[in-house]
Amino acid sequence: MTKVVLLSFLILVCFSCKSSFEVTERPTDYSTVIKNKHFEGVIFSENADCFLCLLDRKRFSPTLQDISKAEEILKQKLKAENTPLINQGGRCPFIHKNLKNYRRQYFGYINEEGDKVIYTTLNWNKFTLWDWIRGYSRDNSEVWKKQKEMILDGCSHHWEININLSDEELFGLNINGGA
Repeated sequence: MTKVVLLSFLILVCFSCKSSFEVTERPTDYSTVIKNKHFEGVIFSENADCFLCLLDRKRFSPTLQDISKAEEILKQKLKAENTPLINQGGRCPFIHKNLKNYRRQYFGYINEEGDKVIYTTLNWNKFTLWDWIRGYSRDNSEVWKKQKEMILDGCSHHWEININLSDEELFGLNINGGA
């Protein structure tokens, strides 16, 4: 009996550890807003414009399963990829320690090897009164749900990365500079 209870508990823990997403809205024909208990994001279909990115790339529309896998890879491998902590520290957050504090935008493409890759932009979404005093504030418009955010400066409050779903690797980490 104890083994059955223990096994049931372990199965429940494993399933609860997976990030399950809920679709909260569809602001356009090409964007879907998703949310889980940690953060909010928007998945852009292959037909969505990705301003100044993914030029001449074959695109695909990521699924919820693709995003769940991408988030697991990001959570597991970001700390190792995030060295030497460029544009982080002081007034700028360490990205691997604050992953849940960013809203995401997801764009799918196929690389030269035929691998599915999720290009992800991450923008700070947990502003405090102190952040506001220092000049950082959230864009409360709905524009981020309809098009790629283009934010200059802001250090690690704004960054992007590519997540290869096939080989489960991260690459192209780019953290904004400070002004």
